[in-house]
Amino acid sequence: MLIAIFIVKWANEDSPIYRPLIQDMRLVDSVKIADVLDQERIYYYADVKNHMLYVNQEQSELARVSLAKIGIVIEYPEITKHSDLNKAYDAFIQQKKLEEETGKIWQKPWFFKVVKLVMGALVIIVLILAVVRPALASIIYDEDEK
Repeated sequence: MLIAIFIVKWANEDSPIYRPLIQDMRLVDSVKIADVLDQERIYYYADVKNHMLYVNQEQSELARVSLAKIGIVIEYPEITKHSDLNKAYDAFIQQKKLEEETGKIWQKPWFFKVVKLVMGALVIIVLILAVVRPALASIIYDEDEK
């Protein structure tokens, strides 16, 4: 039972998974980018030693859209700066369409959560079939009926 409770708790846990947004922070205005991410309440952290910026995987699209609004289009690891915001947004939309066409299912943000839930369901089913069912059968049926 403890294993089943642990698996269900683990499957429902929403620990953020961070993915790289900017490979080299020395090439961009990092204060401007941090301000945009703070305004949008996007969780991020900076790896100062390696000059990388990571954002929460579930909020990475929002981060890219927010940065495209100020003229910075990011397609990891490339960064394109546009002075015309309409061109920046159009470039972002083109990248988004390309990702949707060529994206793999295991790279989707919801895939890992579904895998955890399926694993939890399998553990609970095995627990029911291996432990609970025989225990109930021995309680309900007499020795003669087995």
